[in-house]
Amino acid sequence: MVANVPKRTLTTLMNAMSSGVVPRRGLEYIAVGRKKETQTFVGDLEDTAEGGGAFRFISGRFGNGKSFMTQMIRNYAMDKGFVVMDADLAINRRLTGSKGEGLNTYRELVKNTAYRTRPEGGAVEPILQDWAETLSEEIGGREKVTREIIGSRVRAQTASMSSMQFCHDFVKVISDYVYDYLTDVEDSPALRWLKGEYELKSNVRKEIGINTLIDDSDWYEVIKLWAETFVRLGYKGLVVFLDEAVVLYKLQSKVSRTNNYERLLTMFNDIMQGKSSHLSMYICGTPEFIQDPNRGLYSYEALKSRLVSGRYENGYDNYLGPVINLRPLSNEEVFVLLRTIKGLHEQRYDYTSEIDDRKLEIYLKTVLSNNISSSMVTPREITRDLISLLDTLHQNPDARFEELVEGRSVDADHNPDGDVIEDLDI
Repeated sequence: MVANVPKRTLTTLMNAMSSGVVPRRGLEYIAVGRKKETQTFVGDLEDTAEGGGAFRFISGRFGNGKSFMTQMIRNYAMDKGFVVMDADLAINRRLTGSKGEGLNTYRELVKNTAYRTRPEGGAVEPILQDWAETLSEEIGGREKVTREIIGSRVRAQTASMSSMQFCHDFVKVISDYVYDYLTDVEDSPALRWLKGEYELKSNVRKEIGINTLIDDSDWYEVIKLWAETFVRLGYKGLVVFLDEAVVLYKLQSKVSRTNNYERLLTMFNDIMQGKSSHLSMYICGTPEFIQDPNRGLYSYEALKSRLVSGRYENGYDNYLGPVINLRPLSNEEVFVLLRTIKGLHEQRYDYTSEIDDRKLEIYLKTVLSNNISSSMVTPREITRDLISLLDTLHQNPDARFEELVEGRSVDADHNPDGDVIEDLDI
């Protein structure tokens, strides 16, 4: 029995899946499997709220559920009162580089900052503005606002952060932005600094009066300051997601790869050794990105020694280690997913489909029976093509399931890194 899904969520969910992308909302209605992985992430969030944190790599082949899993964690974290940041790494967005690639990643993370009532991103300004309004009420209204009073209030609320690197400058900029907002200053230099838009330290000194410039060398330190600031404002912590880390693996320059892996190591050590607080970070990539001894993380000995499986695991999955390996969904889990999608499709268009469990089984067996596509097909393709099939049958009453499916194979994207799903056995 499929749950009754709100119309807007249902539309977003079905549109995304029919396009082969992970929806931002409604994932809880189609989640199957991943129980152990989910338990690990829930535990991480509990630790983060207590002042700790986690740093994990989420490993899986293309289409095997990395983006789905991280979006699930993201949504759950926001529901539980965390602020989240996320960014897809790209050739111009890395952890460090010679042309500000690390700064570009910081800018993307800030742009995509989200919380429960602003799940689509752009939450930094609303969070700080809410704080500004609270401070304004505490001092008796905007007419009593002065730069000195605001600075004093902000410093008092963030006093326990004073030992953190760059804290003094960060708090000053926050104070400046709060003051600018309450006094209706447009194009606040403080906000531009917080977003990482300055490129010259001389401009920062001239316009803001501090010496700290957010760049490739220190953007992670600023992320740590954001985490602690959010906690002071009533949130439980900060969770950061970096997807498409395979970009680092594909860098042609060994020096560039090594520099980025070294930055990963620094961040990993920092969080795992407890040098940061209220901060968790998840890095998503393919198995090759992690395990390749020539170009992957295993090529960097200091990371390999931290990430390699323990000698006593003996092939068992370890969901509590630094690397979470996402296995393919079982055939039974895929079948449950298809049944759920069929129910959602019926709900969206208010009809009853002719496809029952027997036909769903035929559909899935047909997809998996082709020797060429069975080594390429992933749950993403299976579900996308089922929605296409349901669309066709719903719009064309004369079309018959047997003509469209039986004796044929459903097309799958030619994805050489896809997952093999064994013959259905339900």
